[in-house]
Amino acid sequence: MADTQIVNKLARGEEDRIRPCVGASHCMWKKVNCIHNPASGRETILPHVIERSIRPGRRIVVVGGGPGGLEAARVAAERGHKVNLLEAASKLGGQVLIAAKATWRKDLIGIIDWRVGELERLGVEVRLNTLAGPDDVAALKPDGVIIATGGVPDLSWIEGAEHCTSVWDALNETAPAKGDAIVFDGTGRHAAVSAALHLGERGRPVHYVTLDDSMALEMEYPSRVVYRKRFAENGVKCTVDQQLTKVEKRGNRLLATFRHELTGKTMQLEAAEVIVECGTEPVTDVFDGLKGSSVNGGITDNDALLSCKSQTARPIAPSAFELHRIGDAVTSRGIHSAIYDAYRLVLAM
Repeated sequence: MADTQIVNKLARGEEDRIRPCVGASHCMWKKVNCIHNPASGRETILPHVIERSIRPGRRIVVVGGGPGGLEAARVAAERGHKVNLLEAASKLGGQVLIAAKATWRKDLIGIIDWRVGELERLGVEVRLNTLAGPDDVAALKPDGVIIATGGVPDLSWIEGAEHCTSVWDALNETAPAKGDAIVFDGTGRHAAVSAALHLGERGRPVHYVTLDDSMALEMEYPSRVVYRKRFAENGVKCTVDQQLTKVEKRGNRLLATFRHELTGKTMQLEAAEVIVECGTEPVTDVFDGLKGSSVNGGITDNDALLSCKSQTARPIAPSAFELHRIGDAVTSRGIHSAIYDAYRLVLAM
């Protein structure tokens, strides 16, 4: 499922080009899809083999080197376009670099490694440590621009946000361990449970709290079973149906206040650290700065996107470029969504 062309690649002696299964269990969820092969399970609308464009040689600039940006650059290059990928960090991977730090999800890095290898093969120009602004992008004289700048954690909605730690920082271990921890899950996806288990496996007392009626409600069931088992093995407590409302200092500790989703009653828990996961807010600076000079005003035709049809059924001024954004630069989602956005959008450019 990760690579339907595995036999053909083996026959050609291209073992190093085989797209790896990364054990994400995404294929065991609501639909039979692969986390990083968007064509699997969608063969009626998406091809597994990318054909060269009828208009090759267009200049495509991709801003952001996470999974979505890497996929956009890969597909554009396979289509025969000239591609520049600009990444602010010193390493490609985006949020996958953080996700892969969590024990049994370390193989997620294969999503990035495979695409990096493909970009090298295709001759894509990758610029690391490049915090690109609108003028930097425009200077490349693009025909198309894909914004894949992702998002960043936003905890500002919490009263006492200054006392909270993001899941990103918890997984990156940017600060020394602080003893017992509360991990609040506002998304029901992998990030919070990964952080809770990561800390629990390192011997820290952890209390995982979610606003849903079950842990990791938006996650594929097989992965939920793994987390439940490992939570039990590592003594991670679990409380459901609670919304975090406030975090305040109490001496050298933190007091977190929660509201029950059904009864409205409050609950308070105390810990040395309160870790919060509520998704990300899109980073849109470059996108906003380019909208006015783009031919489409940065608007993506969602009907065309859903049916994998071209976004270019409009007159294009000689000096104008198409502008689109994908993945978490649109709204907080996940790895598969970013790659799926990139594949179907760029395939039709």
